[in-house]
Amino acid sequence: MKAAWIATLLAGAFLAGVFLLASESRAADWQAGAGADWQKLLAAGQKEGTAVVAGRGEMAQPMTEAFKRDTGIALEFLGGEGREQFTRLAREMRAGQVTIDVIFDGQSLIPFVNDGYIKAIKPQLLLPSVTDPKNWRNGKIKWVDKEQEYMFEGSGYVFGWILIDTDVIKPGALTSWKDLLKPEYKGKIASFDPRVGGPGQANASYIADLFGIDFVKHLYADQKVVLSNSSRQLVDWVAHGNYPIALATLATEIESFRAAGVSNLGTIYMKDGPGAEVGGSSVLSEPKLAPHPNAAGVFLNWYASQAGQTLFSTVWKTPSNRTDVHVDGIPDYVVPRPGVKYADQYVESWYLEKYLGQYQKALVEAIGN
Repeated sequence: MKAAWIATLLAGAFLAGVFLLASESRAADWQAGAGADWQKLLAAGQKEGTAVVAGRGEMAQPMTEAFKRDTGIALEFLGGEGREQFTRLAREMRAGQVTIDVIFDGQSLIPFVNDGYIKAIKPQLLLPSVTDPKNWRNGKIKWVDKEQEYMFEGSGYVFGWILIDTDVIKPGALTSWKDLLKPEYKGKIASFDPRVGGPGQANASYIADLFGIDFVKHLYADQKVVLSNSSRQLVDWVAHGNYPIALATLATEIESFRAAGVSNLGTIYMKDGPGAEVGGSSVLSEPKLAPHPNAAGVFLNWYASQAGQTLFSTVWKTPSNRTDVHVDGIPDYVVPRPGVKYADQYVESWYLEKYLGQYQKALVEAIGN
C-alpha cells in the first residue's frame, strides 16, 4: 500500500511539473538577432515537420510540448534507457538506415565520431545567443569530443554523491569511501550496475581512479553490493529502508521522491573523493543520414538556447552550462562548489584512455558477471 501511495504522489508531482513547465520554460526572445540563414533553416525544418529525438523518458512530454510551441515543429520523442537507445542507433548507423535525428547520450558515441558516423553540430549553431561566448561557463561551449564540434554538453554537474537513509545512517557515520568497507555495511549497499553504460559505470570508474581496481572489488564484491539497472528502484529501496546506502543514483529521481513527501533521503560527499563533473544525459549528438536534417538543426539551436536549456535544467534538476539560465529547485549537491577541484569525466581522453583503456573490462572482472 505504501509503495502504491508513493507512486501516486510521484505521478501527481510529475504532472504538476509538466503544466508548470508549459508556462515557464520559454525564455523570451530566444531567437533574437537571428539572421537569414536561421530563418531559412527554420522554414526548412517546419516543412519537414518532425524531429525524432531519443533520450530519457522524463524529458518526453515537456520537451515535446515546448519545442512544438516554440518552433512549430513536432517532436517524436523516443524515451528509454540510454544503453538501449545507443545500441539501436549504433546498429542503424552501421547499416546506413538511420531513423533518429538527434540523441541524448553520454560519451558512448565518441568512437563513432572518430569513425565518421556523427555530423558536426558546431557549424549548425546559428543563433546569436548560442554562439556568443559570454552566455557560457568559462566563456565557451562545452564539447565532449576532442574536435570540439560534435558532442554538445548542455549541463555540467557534480556526480559521485552517496544516497543514504537518514533514519539509519547518522551524521558523520560516513565521511570516507573507505568507510563503506566496514563490516556493518556488508549487504546493506545498493548501486546502479557499473558493468553497463550509465551512472554506475561513471561512479565505479571514478572510485577506481581514486583508489584502484582492488578497492572496487572489495567494495562491490566483498561487501555484497546489490545491483540494479534502475535509478528509481535504487531511490525507492532507500526510501523504504530496504538498503540504507545507494551509489550512482540520479538527482531527478531523488528530487521526485522528495517532492512526493519522502523525508528520509540524504546525500553526502566523501572527504577523500568530492566527485567528478559530468554531462550525463545532457550531451547531444546528431548521426549522419538523419532523416530530418533541417528539423534536427532547429532542435540543436533550440536546445542550446536559453529556452531549451531552461526546460532541460528544470526537468533534469542539474545546472545548465549557460550563464543566463537560473532555475529554482536545483539541489545543491549537483552544483559545483567554488574552490573544489573536480575530475572532468566528460572529455574524450577520459573515456578512451581511462574508461575504455583501463576500467571497462577491469570493472566487470572485479565485480563479476
